[in-house]
Amino acid sequence: MFREELGTTPARYVESTRFDIAKSLLDQGYTATQTASMAGFPSYESLRRVFARELSISPAAYQRRFATARREQAG
Repeated sequence: MFREELGTTPARYVESTRFDIAKSLLDQGYTATQTASMAGFPSYESLRRVFARELSISPAAYQRRFATARREQAG
């Protein structure tokens, strides 16, 4: 029933929600290790695997790219 309603499995839905939270936390300047814990990932490695699958970059690389974009917008 869950899959029919939302088009995904419960596990993927939770992972997607955690991924969105993690991106937000990284955007706010938290470290990747802090982010993994705060977003509900069991480990940094779990967070890294999701980032690699979804964006083909590490959480740290995502954070560097976002910080660069934010500085460019502010300047």
